[in-house]
Amino acid sequence: MHKAVKIRSITEQIYEHLSNSIIEGIIRPGEKLLENDLSSQFGISRSPLRECFRILEGEGLVVIHPRRGVFVREFKSKDIENVFQVRAALEGLAASVAVQNIGKKEIGMFGHLIVEMEKALDKNDIKSFLGYNYTFHSIFIKLANNEVLERTLKNLGKGIWLRIAFLYYKSPSGLYVSNRMHKGILKAFEEKDSLAAKKIVEEHMEQAKEELISEINNTGHVPSYG
Repeated sequence: MHKAVKIRSITEQIYEHLSNSIIEGIIRPGEKLLENDLSSQFGISRSPLRECFRILEGEGLVVIHPRRGVFVREFKSKDIENVFQVRAALEGLAASVAVQNIGKKEIGMFGHLIVEMEKALDKNDIKSFLGYNYTFHSIFIKLANNEVLERTLKNLGKGIWLRIAFLYYKSPSGLYVSNRMHKGILKAFEEKDSLAAKKIVEEHMEQAKEELISEINNTGHVPSYG
């Protein structure tokens, strides 16, 4: 029996292209997304493009100004503070609750992801590292088995979180500190220590937040690293 192949819509394809370009800093903060240019570039009408813009706005990656246009979102230190404050509290809770649902299979999955992150680290492959990191966090959030918690984290915006994470992991120490934290989280999971899991996840978030805010305070803007 043949497995069904999901055909992505034009909107989904354009969204993936634009979101990746924004997350990786190829399209820079403050840059205007021009409807005419993008319609010509992708050979599409404005309707799917505008739908894509609405999705990107919901993900926190762009700002739509009536009569002015669509602009890539620029982050200020307060934005970073707000995102990390909420994310740390919710992911810390997720990690502590997930402990009771983590068995040998899940421990193996986390261990495999850490190995893959180390390989990406050796190659300075930020994009792959980011993907493995996102999966690592997504797994224990799912294992918390709390639909309200999972939905709330999802509604914070995958796009905005990936953009901020990409900025952090492009910083000089981001990759190394992050992977050390992941090993600490895994150790807490192995030891069934919910308090330690919560504490390490919160420390992970706090360290990343402080590094990015320090960069803003020193340079006057969020690093683009594009």
